[in-house]
Amino acid sequence: MSQLGALARIIADGVADIQAKCAARDVVYPTPDVLCDPASDAVQNEFSSQAAPVIAAAYQLIATLSHPQPFLLGMGLWGYFPTALAFIDAAYVPDILMEAGGKGMHVNDIAAYTKSSQPDLDPGRILRFLATRHIFEEVAPDVFRNTRLSSGMSVNKSVKEILKSPLGRWDGSNGVAAIVSLNGNENMKTASYLVETLFNPIAGHSEEPSEAAFQQAHRTPLPCYEWLEQPENIASLRKFPNAMRATTHYNSDTAVKQGFEWDKLPEGSLVVDVAGGIGNLTMALAGTHKHLRYVVQDRPAVINAAHDHWKQNMPGAVERGMVRLEAHDMFDLQYITDATVFVMRYTTHNWSDKYALKFLQRLRDASCPDTTLIIIDGISDYLCRDGSDVDDIPGATKTPAPAPLLPYPDSVIGWGYPMDLNMLAMMNCQERTIGEFVTLLKGAGWKIDRICRFEAPLPQQIICSPL
Repeated sequence: MSQLGALARIIADGVADIQAKCAARDVVYPTPDVLCDPASDAVQNEFSSQAAPVIAAAYQLIATLSHPQPFLLGMGLWGYFPTALAFIDAAYVPDILMEAGGKGMHVNDIAAYTKSSQPDLDPGRILRFLATRHIFEEVAPDVFRNTRLSSGMSVNKSVKEILKSPLGRWDGSNGVAAIVSLNGNENMKTASYLVETLFNPIAGHSEEPSEAAFQQAHRTPLPCYEWLEQPENIASLRKFPNAMRATTHYNSDTAVKQGFEWDKLPEGSLVVDVAGGIGNLTMALAGTHKHLRYVVQDRPAVINAAHDHWKQNMPGAVERGMVRLEAHDMFDLQYITDATVFVMRYTTHNWSDKYALKFLQRLRDASCPDTTLIIIDGISDYLCRDGSDVDDIPGATKTPAPAPLLPYPDSVIGWGYPMDLNMLAMMNCQERTIGEFVTLLKGAGWKIDRICRFEAPLPQQIICSPL
C-alpha cells in the first residue's frame, strides 16, 4: 500500500473504531457544532489515545499532499495565529458569542462591546482567519458564531461581569483564555527575537534566565518571573497563574486518580508542592486525597494571590490547616525536612541544567531516606525509531506506532516541542528527554524509579528516590 493509502486507512479505521466504541456506550463523539461542556469533554478525554494516531495521520497526510512552496509560505504566516487568538480573548469574543447563541452575531455588534476603548475595532478579518481552521464559523456575511474550539476559550462569565473587571476575567476559569493571551502577547513578542538571540555569541550559549530572547523583546534586564512582579506588568502577572491552570484543568482528575498512588500514603503524610504557583495541582489533590497535609511554596507575590484563590475555590482548607501557603525561594535551603513527597509540576522545564541542579540538590539535602520526589513535566521523545538507552526504567519506553506514522503520535499532537522553543526563548531553559532527566537527577542525588505515562497533552510523572 502506498504511503498515501496507508495514512488514509489509518484515518478511516481510527474514526470507525471511535464511532463504534461510542455507539456501544450510547455516547456521541462531539462534532464542531457541539460547544464545550463537561459531558462532551469527558467523551473526548476518554478517547484521546485512540484519537492521537488519527490526528497524527491527518497532519502527515497534509504534509504529504502539500507542495513545499505554499505549505512553507503558509507556515511562515501562521505566526499570526497566536496573535489572532490573543485579540479574540482581549475583545471577549467567545463569551459574547456564547450569549448570542447558535444564530451568531454580526461583527459590528461584536465590536460594539469594546467601542468605548477602541472605536475602530473590526474583528471580522481576524474571525475569518481563525474560521479557516474551524475556530468560529461564519454563518452569513460578517456573522460569526462559536464552534467547539472557540467555545473552549470562554471564561464562562457574563459579558457584563467581564466588562466590570476585565483583568479579573480569567480568575476562576479553566485558564485556556489566559494561556492563549499569554502565548499571543508576551510569548509571541519574545519569539520574534529568538533568531537574533541564538546567533548572539554570548546569549546564544547562555544558561542564564536573564540573557534570553525575553530580555531583548521586553527591554528589561530582569528574568521573566521578576519582570512579572513589576507594578507596570500587573496584567501579565494576573494572567500568568490563571494560564498555568489550563495545563492542570485538562482532564485534571487523571493526575490525582492515576499514576502515583496518593491514596496509599499514610494518614497525615506531608506533600510539599515546590514552586507550586497559586496551588492548582495541590487543590486537585486536596479535593480527592483529604487524608494528606499539603504545603504550597512559591514567590511572595504568587503566594499573596494564592490566598484569594483558595478562599474562592476551596474555602476552609487553609484555615483548617490542611493546606499551608508559604513564601519560599526554592534556591534557598529547604526548611521542610519531614516531607513524604516533594512534587514539582512544570518547574524543571523552567530552568537550565545549571539552575535545575541547584534546586534539586536543595530538595535532596532536605529529604529523608524514604522521601519521594515527583517531577510532573513533559518528556521529549526522539522522533526516530532507535532503541532507548534507559530500558531498565519502568515506563521509560513507549510502544511505537506503525509506519508510516512518526513513532509517537501523542508527541506529535502535543505541545511539547513548541513549548521547548518557548522555554528557550523565555528563560534559556528546555523540555528534556528521559536520558537528559536521568543525567540531571543523578547529578542532584536522585534516581528515577519509574515513570507514570499519560496521554498527550498531559504531562508525565517521573517518580524518584534519593540515591
